[in-house]
Amino acid sequence: MSASYTNVDLDNWERQQHFAFFKDFQQPYFNVCVSLRAEPLYDYCRAQQKSFFLAYLYLAHISAAEYWPMGLRIVDGRPVHCADPSISVVQLAQDDTFRFSYLPSAQGFSEYCEQHRQARTKALQQPLFSEGFAESEGRCDLIHVSVLPWLNFSAFSHATHEGNASGVPKLVFGQYDKGTGSMTLSLDVHHALMDGLHSGQFIGQLQQKFRDPQRYLSGDLAD
Repeated sequence: MSASYTNVDLDNWERQQHFAFFKDFQQPYFNVCVSLRAEPLYDYCRAQQKSFFLAYLYLAHISAAEYWPMGLRIVDGRPVHCADPSISVVQLAQDDTFRFSYLPSAQGFSEYCEQHRQARTKALQQPLFSEGFAESEGRCDLIHVSVLPWLNFSAFSHATHEGNASGVPKLVFGQYDKGTGSMTLSLDVHHALMDGLHSGQFIGQLQQKFRDPQRYLSGDLAD
């Protein structure tokens, strides 16, 4: 499946020089780890019998779609923009290994939950190197999401390999701490495409949705 994107006008882009400076770094990604205030979202999901995991996944997905810099990628050495990114999220199998599942955008939370149910079932019925993996991994319009619900971490680094980086953002959600009402988020972005300012603005938009979950999740029931 090919990714859909539009070219960024590099000659008139305010990040032209920043793009040229960072795009060929051996390790061009930078990471921030932050503590999100998640108690309002957690309490809302408990009260409404919704999946907390799917709720924060959905809010991260729509936040990334809304925030323009999170759609920036690099294709053939030039900046492009993906307006409708999909999520690649890991699923834990019964043998304690993982699979990748793929979620497109949805019209609402209930539709998103159903898409996840189908994607999870499909992923767990197949090996890691499945047909879906071959079709989807490497697409520039993905956002990679992992979850570590067992750990309240303060730093994170991803396994990497040499090659041309497309700039796909990587999010990792940590354990929800019931004592503090917080959970850790690790965010990796490509420095040719985004700076710390942009990371902060994206996280700020996500945090705002965590504070007001009813606005984005009400009227839908997670399965």
